[in-house]
Amino acid sequence: MQAASQTTPSTCKIAALIPAYREAVAIADVVQRTLPHVDLVLVVDDGSPDETARLAKEAGAEVIIHTVNQGKGAAMKTGMKTLTERGFDYILLLDGDGQHAPEEIPRFTAPARDGSAYVVVGNRFENVKGMPIVRRMVNSLMSRIISNACGVRIPDTQCGFRLVRSSLVTYIMGSSDHFDFETEMLLLASRAGFSIQSVPVSTIYGAEKTKIRPVQDTIKFIKLMRRWQKQSAALPAGAAADLRQAAVEE
Repeated sequence: MQAASQTTPSTCKIAALIPAYREAVAIADVVQRTLPHVDLVLVVDDGSPDETARLAKEAGAEVIIHTVNQGKGAAMKTGMKTLTERGFDYILLLDGDGQHAPEEIPRFTAPARDGSAYVVVGNRFENVKGMPIVRRMVNSLMSRIISNACGVRIPDTQCGFRLVRSSLVTYIMGSSDHFDFETEMLLLASRAGFSIQSVPVSTIYGAEKTKIRPVQDTIKFIKLMRRWQKQSAALPAGAAADLRQAAVEE
């Protein structure tokens, strides 16, 4: 059983992390709408050739720049490591393309401020009206596969709108550097025995082009799940409990 949080509502520090690549069109708006809900907004510009970094900074965000594109997962890792080292209690993750509504951030921060959250993932499946049918089918299938692997129902494992307790960061970094990192962090959190909650969020799709590469990212997903199965089979008895206790005590 997970121990109660030592963080009180008055001392809970929450930072938003936005991994961004070629998001000059939307990044300033996303940053400005996010700022009222958190203590800091950090944008990790993953080698964008456009004005993403400048516009994010002008909008009020702190910015870290990757000189070359390394992948969304790598950008998330850079930001999570930085924010953890700076003493933030929770990290709120959202995309820079406008597909996540910053006005819904309180749905994530409420369980953080009352100390009950470890991982909170957005769920777009309560209203899928705006989701393309092919993406809906793929997301639903992947969510079932990943939920089975995690041993807990996660309705929308592909949603990048999520919140993570910073004490878990060391244990969920994994080896993936692209979109598959979002899946790997859920698998690693569940392996260590931490609760994964879901909260409803809006389904927003505009004119932006997806950065997901269907063939390459599907192959990465298959490799990740195979690697996960092998690692889980080799995990010593009691290892998950040890990981969980270590993170809770941090």
